[in-house]
Amino acid sequence: MCNVSSLLMAAAGSAAAATASMIEIARDGKIVPADNIASGETTALLADALRLVLDAQAEGSALDDEEYQLHGALVRYLESSL
Repeated sequence: MCNVSSLLMAAAGSAAAATASMIEIARDGKIVPADNIASGETTALLADALRLVLDAQAEGSALDDEEYQLHGALVRYLESSL
């Protein structure tokens, strides 16, 4: 599998995990301190998915200024949430 495919599969996995978490919490009808949304895990999964999509996009063509800035902000956010 090529690098772009690997990046997109990883992005899809992160986005799917975040989606499953949001669906579960929506079914429960409330956000509680111990769940993935309140803990920030869902946000981190979505941020990582978007970072991976931008990484895949950069494999095929250069990111424009806004995308490059977004990528940098996502990296900084993810590094600070470790």
